[in-house]
Amino acid sequence: MGKSEELFTRECKKISGVADSPVKHRYFPLYVDISEKDILMVGAGRIALRRLETLLKFESRITIVAKELHPKIRVLVQDYACVRTCQKEYEAQDLEGRDLVLACTDSGEINREIVRECRKKGILVNASDCKELCDFYFPSVIVKEELVVGIGAGGENHRAVKETRKYLEKMLNMQ
Repeated sequence: MGKSEELFTRECKKISGVADSPVKHRYFPLYVDISEKDILMVGAGRIALRRLETLLKFESRITIVAKELHPKIRVLVQDYACVRTCQKEYEAQDLEGRDLVLACTDSGEINREIVRECRKKGILVNASDCKELCDFYFPSVIVKEELVVGIGAGGENHRAVKETRKYLEKMLNMQ
Protein backbone atom coordinates (compact mmCIF):
# COMPACT_ATOMS: atom_id res chain seq x y z
CA MET A 1 0.00 0.00 0.00
CA GLY A 2 1.41 3.41 -0.99
CA LYS A 3 1.65 6.42 1.35
CA SER A 4 -1.41 8.11 -0.12
CA GLU A 5 -3.48 4.91 0.29
CA GLU A 6 -2.31 4.54 3.92
CA LEU A 7 -3.23 8.17 4.64
CA PHE A 8 -6.63 7.70 2.99
CA THR A 9 -7.28 4.52 5.04
CA ARG A 10 -6.26 6.23 8.31
CA GLU A 11 -8.49 9.23 7.57
CA CYS A 12 -11.45 7.00 6.72
CA LYS A 13 -10.98 5.11 9.99
CA LYS A 14 -10.72 8.35 11.94
CA ILE A 15 -13.89 9.77 10.39
CA SER A 16 -15.85 6.56 11.00
CA GLY A 17 -14.65 6.18 14.60
CA VAL A 18 -13.03 2.83 13.80
CA ALA A 19 -9.50 4.10 14.50
CA ASP A 20 -10.01 3.99 18.28
CA SER A 21 -12.22 0.92 18.30
CA PRO A 22 -11.02 -2.44 19.64
CA VAL A 23 -12.97 -4.02 16.76
CA LYS A 24 -10.63 -4.91 13.86
CA HIS A 25 -13.26 -4.06 11.26
CA ARG A 26 -17.01 -3.97 11.07
CA TYR A 27 -19.21 -5.76 8.58
CA PHE A 28 -21.69 -3.65 6.64
CA PRO A 29 -25.30 -4.90 6.98
CA LEU A 30 -26.18 -5.31 3.31
CA TYR A 31 -29.80 -6.22 2.55
CA VAL A 32 -30.02 -8.20 -0.67
CA ASP A 33 -32.88 -9.79 -2.61
CA ILE A 34 -31.94 -13.47 -2.54
CA SER A 35 -35.21 -14.78 -4.00
CA GLU A 36 -33.55 -15.43 -7.38
CA LYS A 37 -30.14 -16.44 -6.01
CA ASP A 38 -28.92 -20.00 -6.22
CA ILE A 39 -27.77 -20.93 -2.71
CA LEU A 40 -25.79 -24.02 -1.81
CA MET A 41 -25.70 -25.36 1.73
CA VAL A 42 -23.15 -28.09 2.35
CA GLY A 43 -24.04 -30.02 5.48
CA ALA A 44 -27.43 -30.69 7.02
CA GLY A 45 -27.02 -30.72 10.78
CA ARG A 46 -28.17 -28.44 13.59
CA ILE A 47 -26.45 -25.27 12.31
CA ALA A 48 -27.64 -25.89 8.76
CA LEU A 49 -31.18 -26.26 10.10
CA ARG A 50 -31.06 -22.82 11.75
CA ARG A 51 -29.66 -21.25 8.59
CA LEU A 52 -32.29 -22.97 6.44
CA GLU A 53 -35.15 -21.80 8.67
CA THR A 54 -33.91 -18.23 8.31
CA LEU A 55 -33.38 -18.41 4.55
CA LEU A 56 -36.86 -19.81 3.99
CA LYS A 57 -38.31 -16.49 5.21
CA PHE A 58 -36.86 -14.94 2.03
CA GLU A 59 -38.16 -17.34 -0.65
CA SER A 60 -34.66 -18.55 -1.47
CA ARG A 61 -33.73 -21.35 -3.88
CA ILE A 62 -31.59 -23.68 -1.80
CA THR A 63 -29.76 -26.88 -2.62
CA ILE A 64 -28.50 -28.93 0.31
CA VAL A 65 -25.61 -31.34 -0.25
CA ALA A 66 -25.08 -33.79 2.61
CA LYS A 67 -24.87 -37.52 3.14
CA GLU A 68 -27.35 -37.35 6.02
CA LEU A 69 -30.15 -34.88 6.76
CA HIS A 70 -31.29 -33.57 10.13
CA PRO A 71 -34.85 -34.96 10.70
CA LYS A 72 -36.34 -31.43 10.76
CA ILE A 73 -34.62 -30.61 7.47
CA ARG A 74 -36.33 -33.67 5.93
CA VAL A 75 -39.70 -32.20 6.96
CA LEU A 76 -38.85 -28.73 5.60
CA VAL A 77 -37.75 -30.21 2.27
CA GLN A 78 -41.19 -31.83 1.93
CA ASP A 79 -42.96 -28.56 2.80
CA TYR A 80 -40.93 -26.19 0.60
CA ALA A 81 -40.54 -26.72 -3.15
CA CYS A 82 -37.69 -24.19 -3.23
CA VAL A 83 -35.42 -26.59 -1.31
CA ARG A 84 -33.86 -29.62 -2.88
CA THR A 85 -31.38 -32.11 -1.53
CA CYS A 86 -28.55 -34.16 -2.95
CA GLN A 87 -27.69 -36.87 -0.45
CA LYS A 88 -24.03 -37.38 -1.27
CA GLU A 89 -20.52 -36.23 -0.40
CA TYR A 90 -19.58 -32.67 -1.37
CA GLU A 91 -17.66 -32.24 -4.63
CA ALA A 92 -16.16 -29.01 -6.03
CA GLN A 93 -18.50 -29.24 -9.04
CA ASP A 94 -21.43 -28.66 -6.62
CA LEU A 95 -20.39 -24.99 -6.64
CA GLU A 96 -21.12 -24.51 -10.34
CA GLY A 97 -23.69 -21.76 -10.91
CA ARG A 98 -24.01 -20.86 -7.22
CA ASP A 99 -24.39 -17.30 -6.00
CA LEU A 100 -23.93 -17.94 -2.28
CA VAL A 101 -22.52 -20.87 -0.31
CA LEU A 102 -22.90 -21.93 3.31
CA ALA A 103 -20.31 -24.45 4.52
CA CYS A 104 -22.06 -26.08 7.48
CA THR A 105 -20.34 -29.44 7.73
CA ASP A 106 -18.93 -30.93 10.91
CA SER A 107 -15.53 -31.15 9.19
CA GLY A 108 -13.27 -28.10 9.36
CA GLU A 109 -11.18 -29.61 6.56
CA ILE A 110 -14.16 -29.83 4.19
CA ASN A 111 -15.37 -26.34 5.16
CA ARG A 112 -11.91 -24.93 4.34
CA GLU A 113 -11.87 -26.75 1.00
CA ILE A 114 -15.27 -25.20 0.19
CA VAL A 115 -13.99 -21.73 1.16
CA ARG A 116 -10.88 -22.14 -1.07
CA GLU A 117 -12.96 -23.22 -4.05
CA CYS A 118 -15.50 -20.42 -3.55
CA ARG A 119 -12.73 -17.81 -3.40
CA LYS A 120 -11.30 -19.11 -6.69
CA LYS A 121 -14.73 -18.76 -8.29
CA GLY A 122 -15.66 -15.42 -6.67
CA ILE A 123 -18.60 -16.89 -4.73
CA LEU A 124 -19.48 -15.39 -1.35
CA VAL A 125 -19.09 -18.04 1.35
CA ASN A 126 -19.81 -18.51 5.04
CA ALA A 127 -18.00 -21.21 7.02
CA SER A 128 -20.02 -21.99 10.13
CA ASP A 129 -17.02 -23.15 12.13
CA CYS A 130 -14.52 -20.33 11.47
CA LYS A 131 -15.54 -16.68 11.41
CA GLU A 132 -12.15 -15.62 10.01
CA LEU A 133 -12.92 -17.50 6.79
CA CYS A 134 -16.34 -15.90 6.27
CA ASP A 135 -17.06 -13.35 3.55
CA PHE A 136 -20.24 -12.55 5.48
CA TYR A 137 -21.76 -13.41 8.82
CA PHE A 138 -25.17 -14.96 9.18
CA PRO A 139 -27.16 -12.51 11.33
CA SER A 140 -29.96 -13.19 13.73
CA VAL A 141 -33.03 -12.10 11.76
CA ILE A 142 -36.38 -10.75 12.85
CA VAL A 143 -39.14 -10.50 10.24
CA LYS A 144 -42.43 -8.76 10.99
CA GLU A 145 -44.50 -8.00 7.92
CA GLU A 146 -42.33 -5.72 5.71
CA LEU A 147 -39.87 -5.00 8.53
CA VAL A 148 -36.63 -7.00 8.47
CA VAL A 149 -34.03 -6.56 11.20
CA GLY A 150 -30.62 -8.20 11.09
CA ILE A 151 -28.58 -8.36 14.30
CA GLY A 152 -24.89 -9.18 14.40
CA ALA A 153 -21.80 -8.64 16.51
CA GLY A 154 -19.03 -9.41 14.06
CA GLY A 155 -19.17 -13.11 14.83
CA GLU A 156 -18.22 -12.42 18.44
CA ASN A 157 -20.74 -11.79 21.20
CA HIS A 158 -23.54 -14.30 20.52
CA ARG A 159 -25.10 -13.66 23.92
CA ALA A 160 -25.47 -9.92 23.21
CA VAL A 161 -27.06 -10.75 19.85
CA LYS A 162 -29.54 -13.14 21.50
CA GLU A 163 -30.43 -10.61 24.23
CA THR A 164 -30.84 -7.83 21.66
CA ARG A 165 -33.08 -10.04 19.56
CA LYS A 166 -35.30 -10.87 22.55
CA TYR A 167 -35.50 -7.18 23.46
CA LEU A 168 -36.44 -6.14 19.92
CA GLU A 169 -39.02 -8.93 19.59
CA LYS A 170 -40.59 -7.75 22.84
CA MET A 171 -40.62 -4.15 21.58
CA LEU A 172 -42.25 -5.31 18.36
CA ASN A 173 -44.81 -7.37 20.29
CA MET A 174 -43.66 -10.62 18.72
CA GLN A 175 -43.49 -12.79 21.85
